[in-house]
Amino acid sequence: MKHLPNLLLIGGSSRNTGKTTLALRLIRKYAGLFPVTGLKVTSIRPGEHDFHGNHHLKTGNRYHIHRETNINGQKDTERMLAAGADAVYFIETPDSLITSAFDTFISKLKPGSLIICESRNLRDIVIPGLFILLRHWDKTLVKPGFEKYESLADYIFEVPENSKFSDSPEAARIQTDGSKWEFKV
Repeated sequence: MKHLPNLLLIGGSSRNTGKTTLALRLIRKYAGLFPVTGLKVTSIRPGEHDFHGNHHLKTGNRYHIHRETNINGQKDTERMLAAGADAVYFIETPDSLITSAFDTFISKLKPGSLIICESRNLRDIVIPGLFILLRHWDKTLVKPGFEKYESLADYIFEVPENSKFSDSPEAARIQTDGSKWEFKV
């Protein structure tokens, strides 16, 4: 399993836990200091485009890597680019091809770039510098399989009702020196 200290993984128990909001905050904070690449990884499942936006991909049994170029839209990847990331990519892949898709992405990456990634499934194939999980306050919305990632997380934050992790003091403890991510105590 690859160890990538420059990779920050942000995963969640469900939708609407604040993953994108946290990614945007960190991109805004560090993009002026270091090269930052945004990444969103999603598994190919029915209905995913309803939540992640249509990147005009026809996947079938393959993976696709889309480089975002639009900074004026509302897709998460467009918002990451508008927040100041040097480059932003969207990987859409069957789970069986996630390793190949990620290896192809890494080959496109600017050397020395920090990566801020929304994905929990990527943790199955890499050891990031930091793996943050956001757990929804409503336990009935937690997706099956979330508990598998809890034991792998460096930090788990239970997102209270009507609150955002990105606004909490704990979010400010996510830091980088430009080469690795850390959760400062």
